[in-house]
Amino acid sequence: MTIPPFALILTAAGSSSRFLSGGETPKVKKEFLSIDNHTVLYRALEPFYELGSLQLVIITYEKDSLDETVVALEDLIDINTIPMLFVEGGESRSSSIKKALDKLKEVAPNTQYVATQDGARPFTSPNLIIRTFANATVYGASVPAIKITDSIKRINEIGLITENLNRESIVRVQTPQFFTFKNLLISYNEADLTSSDDSTIYTAAGFNCSVTFTTEENKKITYLDDIPSAKEQIEEYVRSRDKGRESAQAVRRFRELTALKGETE
Repeated sequence: MTIPPFALILTAAGSSSRFLSGGETPKVKKEFLSIDNHTVLYRALEPFYELGSLQLVIITYEKDSLDETVVALEDLIDINTIPMLFVEGGESRSSSIKKALDKLKEVAPNTQYVATQDGARPFTSPNLIIRTFANATVYGASVPAIKITDSIKRINEIGLITENLNRESIVRVQTPQFFTFKNLLISYNEADLTSSDDSTIYTAAGFNCSVTFTTEENKKITYLDDIPSAKEQIEEYVRSRDKGRESAQAVRRFRELTALKGETE
């Protein structure tokens, strides 16, 4: 099949709160750490470039982390001619997506399809991207999903089972998620922006969304143990970051002193 043009929103504006839930670890976003010599953020984005129809990438970033986000993308900015835009995220994932959608509407209003991808999902394969996108062209939207193999129960506030659920009708969803851009924009304009899942907002607006079955391989980095040598990487990252900030401060002080000297001569 011919793959239609599409835009991609890559989310990297989260706080990594669960990843750093121990409290003793210095704050370093999980997207900036590495797996097999590439950052998590690089790996989450790179497979999309294998689809020749990728037209535009919009990356959401956490406040004050733009420089680190750019560095974490390694050479993807330099070796590709596909435009890449950066949008400062909002207070929640959904508000960050809304800001990215508004930017997409501003710069490419005729976009037909848009994908959303977690910046902390480094194991996404081109095959999954293509299959999910193919389903989206048929149904208007599609998301990767995993079948439930365990028994599912509903419990009350004190932990007692209140209902046995049919696992055959329940799935766990992942990213990348593909949508008709026009309908996703309508959905977000009507939403209260409290959901952590784009397909929830999309279907709540009355639009259909199919699932594309996948496996656990496309997992999201959530906890410290999900990255080998994470603590060692964080320590090295913090040392390098602090050293870089000290160098930048020294350069600024030198420029200020040079400017002041010039004014007094």
